[in-house]
Amino acid sequence: MKNIRSDPNSSAKGGNSTKRIRIATGFSGSSEDLANRLGGVAAEEDLRSMERLRADVLRQATPEYIWRAVQQFIDGNVTDDPFGPSTDYDLIADNGRRLRPKAVFGLALSMALDGAPIGPRHFTAGGLCFNLLQEAGYQIVPKGEAYESPDSETYIDREWREGGAKLKSHLKRERAPGLAKAKKAQSRRTHGRLCCERCGLDPVAHYGAEEAEACIEVHHFATHVSEMTEGHKTTLDDLQCLCANCHRLVHRILSAKSKKV
Repeated sequence: MKNIRSDPNSSAKGGNSTKRIRIATGFSGSSEDLANRLGGVAAEEDLRSMERLRADVLRQATPEYIWRAVQQFIDGNVTDDPFGPSTDYDLIADNGRRLRPKAVFGLALSMALDGAPIGPRHFTAGGLCFNLLQEAGYQIVPKGEAYESPDSETYIDREWREGGAKLKSHLKRERAPGLAKAKKAQSRRTHGRLCCERCGLDPVAHYGAEEAEACIEVHHFATHVSEMTEGHKTTLDDLQCLCANCHRLVHRILSAKSKKV
Protein backbone atom coordinates (compact mmCIF):
# COMPACT_ATOMS: atom_id res chain seq x y z
CA MET A 1 0.00 0.00 0.00
CA LYS A 2 2.92 2.29 0.62
CA ASN A 3 4.12 1.75 -2.96
CA ILE A 4 0.64 2.35 -4.36
CA ARG A 5 0.24 5.59 -2.42
CA SER A 6 3.64 6.77 -3.62
CA ASP A 7 2.53 6.39 -7.24
CA PRO A 8 0.95 9.69 -8.30
CA ASN A 9 -0.82 7.97 -11.21
CA SER A 10 -2.45 5.32 -9.06
CA SER A 11 -6.23 5.50 -8.59
CA ALA A 12 -6.16 3.24 -5.49
CA LYS A 13 -7.62 4.70 -2.33
CA GLY A 14 -6.50 4.19 1.27
CA GLY A 15 -3.32 2.70 2.55
CA ASN A 16 -1.02 3.80 5.33
CA SER A 17 2.50 2.51 5.84
CA THR A 18 2.26 2.96 9.61
CA LYS A 19 -1.00 1.12 10.30
CA ARG A 20 -1.02 -2.25 12.02
CA ILE A 21 -2.64 -5.25 10.37
CA ARG A 22 -5.52 -6.97 12.16
CA ILE A 23 -5.69 -10.67 11.29
CA ALA A 24 -9.07 -12.28 11.90
CA THR A 25 -8.06 -15.94 11.73
CA GLY A 26 -9.20 -17.22 15.10
CA PHE A 27 -5.54 -17.37 16.19
CA SER A 28 -5.45 -17.78 19.98
CA GLY A 29 -1.73 -17.54 20.72
CA SER A 30 0.23 -14.60 22.09
CA SER A 31 1.45 -11.69 20.03
CA GLU A 32 4.95 -13.17 20.23
CA ASP A 33 3.74 -16.49 18.80
CA LEU A 34 1.95 -14.68 15.99
CA ALA A 35 4.99 -12.54 15.26
CA ASN A 36 7.19 -15.63 15.08
CA ARG A 37 4.81 -17.27 12.62
CA LEU A 38 4.84 -14.17 10.44
CA GLY A 39 8.59 -13.77 10.71
CA GLY A 40 8.35 -10.53 12.65
CA VAL A 41 8.84 -9.31 16.21
CA ALA A 42 6.17 -8.66 18.83
CA ALA A 43 5.71 -5.07 19.93
CA GLU A 44 7.67 -4.18 23.07
CA GLU A 45 4.53 -3.19 24.99
CA ASP A 46 2.98 -6.57 24.16
CA LEU A 47 6.04 -8.36 25.53
CA ARG A 48 5.84 -6.34 28.75
CA SER A 49 2.17 -7.19 29.24
CA MET A 50 2.46 -10.90 28.47
CA GLU A 51 2.95 -11.83 32.16
CA ARG A 52 0.34 -9.41 33.54
CA LEU A 53 -2.32 -11.24 35.49
CA ARG A 54 -6.01 -10.91 34.68
CA ALA A 55 -8.27 -8.77 36.85
CA ASP A 56 -10.14 -11.82 38.17
CA VAL A 57 -6.83 -13.24 39.42
CA LEU A 58 -5.83 -9.95 41.07
CA ARG A 59 -9.18 -9.83 42.86
CA GLN A 60 -8.29 -13.01 44.72
CA ALA A 61 -6.21 -10.76 46.99
CA THR A 62 -9.14 -10.19 49.37
CA PRO A 63 -9.05 -7.90 52.43
CA GLU A 64 -8.12 -10.94 54.55
CA TYR A 65 -4.91 -11.59 52.62
CA ILE A 66 -4.10 -7.88 52.36
CA TRP A 67 -4.43 -7.54 56.15
CA ARG A 68 -2.19 -10.58 56.68
CA ALA A 69 0.40 -9.15 54.29
CA VAL A 70 0.38 -5.81 56.15
CA GLN A 71 0.94 -7.60 59.46
CA GLN A 72 3.89 -9.53 58.04
CA PHE A 73 5.54 -6.33 56.86
CA ILE A 74 4.89 -4.65 60.22
CA ASP A 75 6.36 -7.63 62.10
CA GLY A 76 9.40 -7.76 59.80
CA ASN A 77 8.62 -11.28 58.65
CA VAL A 78 9.06 -10.64 54.91
CA THR A 79 12.41 -12.09 53.86
CA ASP A 80 12.07 -12.52 50.09
CA ASP A 81 10.75 -9.27 48.63
CA PRO A 82 11.12 -8.74 44.86
CA PHE A 83 9.60 -5.26 44.95
CA GLY A 84 11.75 -2.17 45.00
CA PRO A 85 11.14 1.03 46.96
CA SER A 86 7.96 2.97 46.39
CA THR A 87 8.66 6.28 44.69
CA ASP A 88 5.29 8.02 44.66
CA TYR A 89 2.77 6.54 47.14
CA ASP A 90 2.53 5.02 50.62
CA LEU A 91 0.01 2.68 52.19
CA ILE A 92 -1.02 3.83 55.66
CA ALA A 93 -1.01 0.85 58.03
CA ASP A 94 -1.49 0.42 61.78
CA ASN A 95 -0.43 3.41 63.88
CA GLY A 96 0.28 5.42 60.75
CA ARG A 97 3.14 3.24 59.57
CA ARG A 98 3.90 3.73 55.87
CA LEU A 99 4.39 0.67 53.68
CA ARG A 100 5.01 0.11 49.97
CA PRO A 101 1.59 -0.46 48.35
CA LYS A 102 2.77 -2.68 45.50
CA ALA A 103 4.88 -4.85 47.80
CA VAL A 104 1.94 -5.35 50.17
CA PHE A 105 -0.37 -6.26 47.32
CA GLY A 106 2.18 -8.62 45.80
CA LEU A 107 2.55 -10.55 49.06
CA ALA A 108 -1.23 -10.64 49.57
CA LEU A 109 -1.75 -12.03 46.08
CA SER A 110 0.96 -14.63 46.62
CA MET A 111 -0.84 -15.78 49.79
CA ALA A 112 -4.14 -15.97 47.94
CA LEU A 113 -2.52 -18.07 45.22
CA ASP A 114 -1.05 -20.60 47.68
CA GLY A 115 2.42 -19.11 47.70
CA ALA A 116 2.85 -18.62 43.95
CA PRO A 117 5.76 -16.22 43.30
CA ILE A 118 4.44 -12.77 42.44
CA GLY A 119 6.71 -10.03 41.14
CA PRO A 120 6.49 -6.48 39.79
CA ARG A 121 5.90 -7.75 36.24
CA HIS A 122 2.61 -9.39 37.19
CA PHE A 123 0.62 -6.18 37.81
CA THR A 124 0.95 -2.41 37.72
CA ALA A 125 0.80 0.03 40.60
CA GLY A 126 -2.30 2.18 40.78
CA GLY A 127 -5.51 1.16 39.07
CA LEU A 128 -7.00 -2.09 40.31
CA CYS A 129 -4.11 -2.73 42.69
CA PHE A 130 -4.73 0.51 44.60
CA ASN A 131 -8.50 0.08 44.39
CA LEU A 132 -8.31 -3.31 46.09
CA LEU A 133 -6.00 -1.98 48.80
CA GLN A 134 -8.43 0.85 49.49
CA GLU A 135 -11.41 -1.51 49.47
CA ALA A 136 -9.55 -3.48 52.14
CA GLY A 137 -9.63 -0.41 54.38
CA TYR A 138 -6.23 1.18 53.76
CA GLN A 139 -5.42 4.69 52.64
CA ILE A 140 -3.05 5.26 49.73
CA VAL A 141 -1.47 8.71 49.90
CA PRO A 142 1.28 10.51 47.99
CA LYS A 143 4.62 10.40 49.77
CA GLY A 144 4.94 13.09 52.39
CA GLU A 145 1.23 13.88 52.35
CA ALA A 146 -0.74 13.90 55.60
CA TYR A 147 -3.63 11.48 56.14
CA GLU A 148 -6.75 11.33 58.26
CA SER A 149 -7.37 8.62 60.84
CA PRO A 150 -10.38 6.53 59.75
CA ASP A 151 -13.59 6.52 61.75
CA SER A 152 -14.75 3.36 63.49
CA GLU A 153 -16.78 1.08 61.23
CA THR A 154 -18.48 -0.52 64.19
CA TYR A 155 -21.32 0.90 66.25
CA ILE A 156 -20.48 1.09 69.93
CA ASP A 157 -23.16 1.56 72.57
CA ARG A 158 -22.14 4.86 74.11
CA GLU A 159 -23.55 3.75 77.47
CA TRP A 160 -20.83 1.11 77.69
CA ARG A 161 -18.04 2.70 79.68
CA GLU A 162 -15.17 1.34 81.73
CA GLY A 163 -13.65 4.76 81.91
CA GLY A 164 -13.06 7.16 79.06
CA ALA A 165 -9.53 5.93 78.38
CA LYS A 166 -10.62 2.32 77.92
CA LEU A 167 -13.52 3.22 75.64
CA LYS A 168 -11.17 5.37 73.60
CA SER A 169 -8.73 2.45 73.45
CA HIS A 170 -11.50 0.14 72.25
CA LEU A 171 -12.60 2.55 69.55
CA LYS A 172 -8.99 2.96 68.42
CA ARG A 173 -8.61 -0.79 68.10
CA GLU A 174 -11.89 -0.99 66.17
CA ARG A 175 -10.39 1.52 63.74
CA ALA A 176 -7.24 -0.54 63.05
CA PRO A 177 -6.94 -0.26 59.26
CA GLY A 178 -8.34 -3.23 57.44
CA LEU A 179 -9.06 -5.32 60.54
CA ALA A 180 -12.86 -5.51 60.29
CA LYS A 181 -12.82 -6.00 56.53
CA ALA A 182 -10.19 -8.72 56.87
CA LYS A 183 -12.35 -10.59 59.39
CA LYS A 184 -15.41 -10.33 57.14
CA ALA A 185 -13.41 -11.60 54.15
CA GLN A 186 -12.19 -14.53 56.25
CA SER A 187 -15.77 -15.33 57.26
CA ARG A 188 -16.92 -15.28 53.63
CA ARG A 189 -14.07 -17.58 52.63
CA THR A 190 -14.75 -19.99 55.50
CA HIS A 191 -18.55 -20.04 55.51
CA GLY A 192 -19.38 -18.75 52.05
CA ARG A 193 -21.41 -15.89 53.52
CA LEU A 194 -21.54 -13.36 56.36
CA CYS A 195 -23.66 -14.36 59.32
CA CYS A 196 -23.88 -13.64 63.04
CA GLU A 197 -21.72 -16.03 65.05
CA ARG A 198 -23.97 -15.56 68.08
CA CYS A 199 -27.54 -15.91 66.80
CA GLY A 200 -26.88 -17.31 63.32
CA LEU A 201 -28.64 -14.51 61.43
CA ASP A 202 -27.90 -14.54 57.70
CA PRO A 203 -28.89 -10.94 56.88
CA VAL A 204 -28.73 -11.35 53.10
CA ALA A 205 -31.11 -14.32 53.20
CA HIS A 206 -33.33 -12.66 55.82
CA TYR A 207 -33.72 -9.33 54.05
CA GLY A 208 -33.21 -10.54 50.48
CA ALA A 209 -30.60 -7.91 49.64
CA GLU A 210 -26.81 -7.95 49.42
CA GLU A 211 -26.75 -4.57 51.19
CA ALA A 212 -27.96 -6.35 54.33
CA GLU A 213 -24.36 -7.44 54.96
CA ALA A 214 -24.04 -4.04 56.62
CA CYS A 215 -25.87 -5.62 59.58
CA ILE A 216 -22.77 -7.66 60.39
CA GLU A 217 -20.16 -5.98 62.58
CA VAL A 218 -16.85 -7.12 64.01
CA HIS A 219 -16.32 -7.56 67.76
CA HIS A 220 -13.25 -8.27 69.89
CA PHE A 221 -14.18 -11.21 72.07
CA ALA A 222 -11.06 -13.26 72.88
CA THR A 223 -9.35 -10.47 74.80
CA HIS A 224 -11.55 -7.82 76.34
CA VAL A 225 -10.43 -4.23 76.22
CA SER A 226 -9.89 -4.17 79.98
CA GLU A 227 -7.38 -7.01 79.61
CA MET A 228 -5.45 -5.56 76.69
CA THR A 229 -1.97 -4.35 77.52
CA GLU A 230 0.02 -1.77 75.57
CA GLY A 231 1.24 -3.28 72.32
CA HIS A 232 -1.42 -6.02 72.30
CA LYS A 233 -1.73 -7.56 68.83
CA THR A 234 -5.14 -8.69 67.66
CA THR A 235 -5.45 -11.69 65.35
CA LEU A 236 -8.43 -12.53 63.18
CA ASP A 237 -9.22 -15.45 65.48
CA ASP A 238 -9.68 -12.95 68.33
CA LEU A 239 -12.66 -11.44 66.51
CA GLN A 240 -16.29 -12.38 65.96
CA CYS A 241 -18.76 -11.38 63.28
CA LEU A 242 -21.95 -10.31 65.06
CA CYS A 243 -25.21 -8.79 63.90
CA ALA A 244 -25.82 -5.26 65.12
CA ASN A 245 -28.32 -6.43 67.75
CA CYS A 246 -26.01 -9.06 69.24
CA HIS A 247 -23.09 -6.65 69.14
CA ARG A 248 -25.00 -4.07 71.13
CA LEU A 249 -26.21 -6.74 73.56
CA VAL A 250 -22.66 -8.00 74.14
CA HIS A 251 -21.47 -4.51 74.98
CA ARG A 252 -24.42 -3.99 77.32
CA ILE A 253 -23.50 -7.23 79.11
CA LEU A 254 -19.91 -6.04 79.42
CA SER A 255 -21.17 -2.77 80.87
CA ALA A 256 -23.29 -4.58 83.47
CA LYS A 257 -20.38 -6.80 84.48
CA SER A 258 -18.02 -3.85 84.88
CA LYS A 259 -20.49 -2.11 87.22
CA LYS A 260 -20.58 -5.18 89.47
CA VAL A 261 -16.83 -5.27 89.89
